[in-house]
Amino acid sequence: MSFQADFERFTKTFPLKTKRINGLTFNYRLGGNGEKAIVLLVGGLGISDAFYNIFTGLAESFTVLTFDYPAETCRNSVLADGIIEFIRALGLNKVFLIGQSYGGLLAQVIAKRHPENVAGLVLSNTGCLDAEMSEEAKRPMLQMRESLKKSILVSRLLPVFLLRGKLLKMMDKHLQRCTPDEKQYLIDLYKFMFSKLTNRHERNMCSLMIDLENEIDIRKSDYEYLEKKVLLLLSEDDQTFGDLIKQALIEMMPNPVVNTGISGGHLALLLKTDLYVRTVTDFIDHIENTSRLF
Repeated sequence: MSFQADFERFTKTFPLKTKRINGLTFNYRLGGNGEKAIVLLVGGLGISDAFYNIFTGLAESFTVLTFDYPAETCRNSVLADGIIEFIRALGLNKVFLIGQSYGGLLAQVIAKRHPENVAGLVLSNTGCLDAEMSEEAKRPMLQMRESLKKSILVSRLLPVFLLRGKLLKMMDKHLQRCTPDEKQYLIDLYKFMFSKLTNRHERNMCSLMIDLENEIDIRKSDYEYLEKKVLLLLSEDDQTFGDLIKQALIEMMPNPVVNTGISGGHLALLLKTDLYVRTVTDFIDHIENTSRLF
């Protein structure tokens, strides 16, 4: 099936809705089956429909919520608190946070600030906000900060259509290991997502990621309540954040399950969607089944 036909079916099944909470506007999709609820937090693109296939797969077993990140704030603390208020307004209680890349970092902020609402974490190919992380481990994230500042400047100078073209060229390095069909599908997907980008949205997402520097104050004790309730999906062939940050994340989480076997670099969850969905589903089901024993 082509991307366009596939996505049209998705939007009919899970229509886009809008809700405003505490000054933040959430454009969101909510649906699925099951009592367990998942909040799907996308990466730095900030456009939730990029993961529509993952939403569809997870919705077979869980209630799934996803949304674009609101444009009204560039502070992660404000965004984290707003997300929790939004979740509560929808009648959801404890949720599993599933975060990719930037979404995984945001999930760490939410889980620290609102333990009463978090049932578990699934973090894929993301960074770490450990206050005790070594300076060497922090270096790649600090380098990203400088790159993001340059991106903000570029977004002020380039019209949005040139910005989209620049992002598509950056994507190409992640597509080298794809089959021709996979590559065409991802190109069609990202062309569609990039068509939704605006200069303001790009600057806001860069600002959110820069603001993460203010959140590197988390300690392992903040996550004690998540003992054995954290799954880390850290692809061996993804070096976006580096091995030192991967190890710091593993050490910060309380007895996490670590899976390095989903290949595909930083886009592993898009290239191996079925495996990703199956791995996440099995993990959450295992947690729930174990909890019933005690």
